[in-house]
Amino acid sequence: MAWTDLAARQAGLITRRQLLDRQIAASTLDRLLINDRLRRTPTDGVYRVSGAPETELRPAWYAVLSSHSPLSYLSAARLWEMPVDDDGLVHVTRFDRRRLDWPPGVRVHRVALEPAAVTRRLGLAVTTRAETALDCLGWLSLGRAGTFADRAVQEEWITPADVERRLVEQAGRWGNRQLRRLLPRMHDGAHAESERRMVRLLRGAGIGGWVAHLPFLAGGRRFELDFAFPGRRIAIEIDGYRYHSESDRFQRDRTKQNALVAAGWRVLRFTWADITERPTYVLAEITRLLAA
Repeated sequence: MAWTDLAARQAGLITRRQLLDRQIAASTLDRLLINDRLRRTPTDGVYRVSGAPETELRPAWYAVLSSHSPLSYLSAARLWEMPVDDDGLVHVTRFDRRRLDWPPGVRVHRVALEPAAVTRRLGLAVTTRAETALDCLGWLSLGRAGTFADRAVQEEWITPADVERRLVEQAGRWGNRQLRRLLPRMHDGAHAESERRMVRLLRGAGIGGWVAHLPFLAGGRRFELDFAFPGRRIAIEIDGYRYHSESDRFQRDRTKQNALVAAGWRVLRFTWADITERPTYVLAEITRLLAA
């Protein structure tokens, strides 16, 4: 591949090493700089093609080429289209954990990183989807990490086994303390815990008239409602962390909801994140429907 084509794929950037690998002599590189076809960047050995248009990925390419490290944490999450906030930095992780004088706007993480934990996406070196999700769980605030964990398990980016493996294989790693706090919510018992929290919410708000685990028969099939207000025909269903990752349960819940609606019931669905992080919203929705 010609160096110009490679630079175009890298958002208009190229390194001295890449030029030399393409048989571009040092004297030729000097002429390219003198003729303003290439321009120096703040990082020695990284050049920008003159006139190359600015692209959204240029900061990421610049960080990766400057640090010789893959994108990770929030930057990798955005590349994997995971729902995380942009903190204005480009995150990379060093393979060898050595210190690095990184360019402005780049956050370098010095943690253990195996080669198998790195892949490529859009041409960029980036931590794998699972590695990225685990990093974000330890990096985000606890509240945001809980919501992210809900989505990560639903979308099958990670499993509880992935969390357990990191805790065992990388004991003492920064972020593991938060992973330990999140892990119990990601197992099967999380559904029971979410139900217990719902009971406390309803009782604390003085809301009565509800029944837990109410049997329901429709179309010759027997179901069980997590919570129900039988006199109002209102059902409350709790979607645990593993809700979308278990296809059988997903289908069963869809069938149950369709049967409820056909029988004239109204259904509210809440997630673990709703109950633990937005209890006011949960109670407001229940109260609104009861009042209606």
